[in-house]
Amino acid sequence: MNHNRLFMAVALALASQHGFADVVPVYETGSLPITTQVVPAMTTISSTLAEILKTDMQIGTAIVQASDKQASIAAEVGRAQREADIFGRQTERLEKARTGYTVPDSICSESASGVAATVNKSSRASSSVLASGQGLRNPAVQKTIASLPVDPQQGGYRSAVVHAGYCTAAEAAQYGGTDLCPSVSSLPGGDTEMRSLIDGAGAVGKAPDLTFNQDQIDAAMAYMKNSAKPDVARTPGKGEIQTATGQEYQGLLTQLLAILSAAMQPQQDMIAASKANPATQQALAEARKAPSADKYFAATASKEAQSTGQMSERELEAFEVGRRYANTDYETDLQQMSGDNLMRELVRVQSLGNWLLLGNKNEQRQGNVIAGQQLAIAADAKYRQQMQVLSAKMAPGVSSNGK
Repeated sequence: MNHNRLFMAVALALASQHGFADVVPVYETGSLPITTQVVPAMTTISSTLAEILKTDMQIGTAIVQASDKQASIAAEVGRAQREADIFGRQTERLEKARTGYTVPDSICSESASGVAATVNKSSRASSSVLASGQGLRNPAVQKTIASLPVDPQQGGYRSAVVHAGYCTAAEAAQYGGTDLCPSVSSLPGGDTEMRSLIDGAGAVGKAPDLTFNQDQIDAAMAYMKNSAKPDVARTPGKGEIQTATGQEYQGLLTQLLAILSAAMQPQQDMIAASKANPATQQALAEARKAPSADKYFAATASKEAQSTGQMSERELEAFEVGRRYANTDYETDLQQMSGDNLMRELVRVQSLGNWLLLGNKNEQRQGNVIAGQQLAIAADAKYRQQMQVLSAKMAPGVSSNGK
């Protein structure tokens, strides 16, 4: 019995020993495959992953930097665009202001229009001065213009003396070397040819002049004398005019002089309008600040205008019209205008046309006056003799039936 108990105890002890062995941990002190294969591979993998991570970080950094640059470029582009838009709007507003409130240097039109009335008044005043013989340098011309009417014989002698200074080549060939034609004149035919009045006296074939020099003015006045102021009758002396016949004679002479004054007036006005006028100097200086106007002046202005800087009324009007119509440089100026400036220039051109039309109206009035006087002369020629006969019949002592 005791023997069995001991056996059981030993068996239990062994059983207990076996179960305890199953739960006790076992420690490995080394493994050759792990050491030689797994660990190196893991080390390589770890290094590779570190490199990958580093590369990813660099790529990420580059992407972030590129994004920042793109954002900066976009911001700069936007800022530049905004500045360009602002500048464009400012430029547009400035251009509108310039066209709306300024006159470009290429026009300077007000300078001429502003003195037009002054120039006209000055030339009209010169007309009466010339009619009196003042303002002339040629003594023979001055004398024949200023003197009172003389008899036809004396007037013819004076005209011959004046013409000696305007001898033509044909006349020089005929009687050159005499007192009445010493030599061919530099102004041939100046006192007999109408071109002295229109284009200024000078050599045959010369270019027209609208501003006359002093010699051309003298020649034009000599032509006016020969063509519109004939010597029809002499002026009576002091003793003669006190008689009844002298008074009647003077009355008829007065009527004649009134008719001759009308005949001379258009030519005198034209000559006065051909004289250099000081009132044009400042206006020309301002107008010539425009390159197109200055170029046209250099190409077309008369010698007198180019040397003195002054134009006649006739030439100023021709200059104002020509530098617009006959000047291609002005067309360039016109194409560059817009807005209010273009409208202003159109108004100026229309106003210039109106001014010239007014001049035509005034000249037409003069023509109508002369036409009326010609009608009066024709009526005088038709009725004078008949009325003188009837007037004699109506005298006391003469009856209507001749008894």
